[in-house]
Amino acid sequence: MGALVGTSVVVGSGKAGAVPDLSDIGAWLTSSRTGEAAHANGLTGDVDGKVKLPGMGDHPVSISQDGKTVLVLDEKTGKLVRIDASQLTAEQSSRYGSGLQLVSGGSYAYLVDPVKARVQRIDPVRTTPLGAPMDLGAGPLGKAVADPKGTLWVPVPGKGTVVPFPHGKKGDAIKVGAKRGEASTLVMTLADGRPVVTDTRGGTVAVLRRTGIGLRFKLPSGIAEAPAGTVVVPSSTAGDVVPVLARESGRMTLVNTRTGSLLNASLGAGSHEYGTPQVLGSKVYVPDHSNGTLKVYDTEAAAITEPVKVTGKRGKLSLFVRDGLLWVNDEDNETAVVINSSGHVNRVHKYDTDVPSGRKPREDAPSGDDGKRDPAPGRDAPDAVPEGPSNPGRDETPSGPDAPARKPDGGGEPKEPERKEPERPRKPERPDKGEEKPEARPPGTPQAQSGAGVIRVSFAPSPGVKPTGYRLKGAPAGAEVKPEKVGPNGPFTFEVNGGSCAQQYSFSVEAAFAGGQTAESGRTVPTRPCVAPGAPQKVEYAFPQGGRGINLTWQAPANADGGTKYTVTGGKGSQTTTATKAQLTGLANNRTYNLTVAAGNAAGSGGSTAVAVDLSNPKDIKITDNADDGEEVGIRTKPSTKEGTRLGFVPAGQTPTLQFICQVRGTAEVHDTYGWKSDVWDRIEWEGKTGYVSDLWVATSKHKVGKFSPEVWQCD
Repeated sequence: MGALVGTSVVVGSGKAGAVPDLSDIGAWLTSSRTGEAAHANGLTGDVDGKVKLPGMGDHPVSISQDGKTVLVLDEKTGKLVRIDASQLTAEQSSRYGSGLQLVSGGSYAYLVDPVKARVQRIDPVRTTPLGAPMDLGAGPLGKAVADPKGTLWVPVPGKGTVVPFPHGKKGDAIKVGAKRGEASTLVMTLADGRPVVTDTRGGTVAVLRRTGIGLRFKLPSGIAEAPAGTVVVPSSTAGDVVPVLARESGRMTLVNTRTGSLLNASLGAGSHEYGTPQVLGSKVYVPDHSNGTLKVYDTEAAAITEPVKVTGKRGKLSLFVRDGLLWVNDEDNETAVVINSSGHVNRVHKYDTDVPSGRKPREDAPSGDDGKRDPAPGRDAPDAVPEGPSNPGRDETPSGPDAPARKPDGGGEPKEPERKEPERPRKPERPDKGEEKPEARPPGTPQAQSGAGVIRVSFAPSPGVKPTGYRLKGAPAGAEVKPEKVGPNGPFTFEVNGGSCAQQYSFSVEAAFAGGQTAESGRTVPTRPCVAPGAPQKVEYAFPQGGRGINLTWQAPANADGGTKYTVTGGKGSQTTTATKAQLTGLANNRTYNLTVAAGNAAGSGGSTAVAVDLSNPKDIKITDNADDGEEVGIRTKPSTKEGTRLGFVPAGQTPTLQFICQVRGTAEVHDTYGWKSDVWDRIEWEGKTGYVSDLWVATSKHKVGKFSPEVWQCD
């Protein structure tokens, strides 16, 4: 059970003799077996610094390096330490309870107790508590994230909300989930620093703002209907694209959180134990915990490419992107990897001992050993995990004629040596039969990307024998497919224009071969021919005669379609329409209404446009019929000569212009000169105050004694 009361254990400044030279482009990687954190150079994979984590050997730990300090939490004991990168030590520490989550961003750091539903802000330098724990009232909590400004975003699945903590203080909860569910229902992601929440049971992905929800995207049925707890989403992505993976089926959706476009692909099911995916460039890397490898999906090729072997062993691989590099670590194994945007792989040997630490500064390698290092105890044997390209001073790959071949560019995984099978005697040719037809192999399972009124279907060509062409199957009736046929050399893409946004469509690609043979691919993940619309533009308003209503008009967003609906809220309830206008009735005059107009369709809801409308119609009107008879026109605090007091007066004979707000009935008065009688009073602004004057002395263009004027609205 977690506890958020910290006790400072040791305060120290580190070893005085260590002078590390850590790369600017690098990351810290933990090793539970050795109880250490190793800092690796992102460009080479070399370990350039190590820190001993006191008392954390063989314990699960979590590291937070997204803030201005590097913190490590022992998840078993609750011990929290700060890594001093200048001294390569971890001596500043405090002790908290077990079962906590460590989160940091900017200059803020937090510990979240998911069971007790509490958040404790901590000093990231001293590791001590700052203030008292903040209670969220209902657990268990989902996994929180902190954005670059230090705002913490905590999902509360039981309430279907996300609670922000701007500047370390609890803010108003944001309603995000349509359904209640377990802690796995709401998953937070930082997409290029912006908070995004995925409701795995509700089947939506929404961009959050401090004031509420921005864009909301609806996931395809293949993802939304996956069993509870089987949909995984990363806690952060380097760009706008958030990958959502259904682990059991292998169906994956890449959500572009700025454009609303969804790219749907299939990794295939089977005996894989898929972990949380990450996106780098055009590739999606998906860990397979069953064998310590990464499955690589290339969105440009619309195909699964050569996997990356990390450890080659069963184990949990954790992925994160930092400085444009993908880092992959298994804290229970020695080998980690770092991959750049072009797919080049560098291996990280975390158990290396010839590196600077708080106890041993870096020394020059002895002469004559060519800078080579002996494998550290426990290092994976070279034949168990084939090594990548050599770094200077670390060439441990076997050489000679039987050595594994390397790729021409020196990157990626070394290929295994080719094995030549002994030639088998060929069957004698039968002159009475023609040559056997080559095997017709299908193209790869296509990927489908949604657009405004269009679906783009891309696929990998058939391997082996080249077909004469490809055709798309599954287009809805009346849809236009461009081109009708793709040639044998591509480009391997179809565009389907048409179809209903309310429906999802699945496609396959059929390859045709010489001689009449055909081969059909697998089908795409069902996809809609639309995207969630953006916010309505140029919201304007006008008033009906007499007020008590608002007439709104707006322009549709650029990616709206015929199925787009608009929801107007903030009047008396809300209303939904397919038109770009709405009438709000039954409102009260002389009040301000905060209205929002939001667009949505079957693909999701777009951003909303807010407008504040002051439902009033003040008029500048002259006092009239004020004869110079010694009788002034009184300004009252109430529309009555029997209640209230006199606020002021207009001297006899004067006809100044005053601002008239509205009209109301009060006591009946009689004009002292003409004998007219009226119980209508006008509310006015008088020397910064609100006053009332009898309508008998007001000159409106259509003035009728005793009647409300159409020019001045009634008060409500």
